[in-house]
Amino acid sequence: MVMLLLGALETEEDRKSFEDIYEKNRSIMYNCAYSVLKDCPSAEDAVQDAFLALARNFEKTGSMNDSQIRSYLLISVRNFCYKTYNKRKREIATEDIFLDGEDTSDIPCDTENRELYKKLFELIRSLDKKYGDVIILKYYCDLRDKDIAEALDISLENVKVRLHRAKGLLKSGLKGDGYSDR
Repeated sequence: MVMLLLGALETEEDRKSFEDIYEKNRSIMYNCAYSVLKDCPSAEDAVQDAFLALARNFEKTGSMNDSQIRSYLLISVRNFCYKTYNKRKREIATEDIFLDGEDTSDIPCDTENRELYKKLFELIRSLDKKYGDVIILKYYCDLRDKDIAEALDISLENVKVRLHRAKGLLKSGLKGDGYSDR
């Protein structure tokens, strides 16, 4: 895959720089994609699509530092994951995904918790991007606050504030939909 992407770059310097970026970021991107999609091939496709988008716009990355590039890649892979998720959702009804006998070991067993899980995921997706990003990176990608700050190029304090506000918004959204304090 890397060889195909490298062919899209013009200079040898760009190719080496891209390869370095690929090696530094591919595993964290895959982990992020897998945590959302729970499917190896789909996660790999999302990572490949994010790197392809980077290769197509590589000339614009000259002024970006490592943390800005990582942030760009994580947000890109997240967006590709959402596209994949939405495509699946259109193809199969959401209830069918959770009730058709497939492996749901990562989802709480009882119906009430499944509904809560689905509602929470939809609420996260509806949050303002700056709040949704920190929630995704913290709880789906299992990043530490320090790593989130680096990836999004914001201060550690800002990460903590955004997480606090995002949790408040999620709690309000769940309460508004009749879910109790959990």
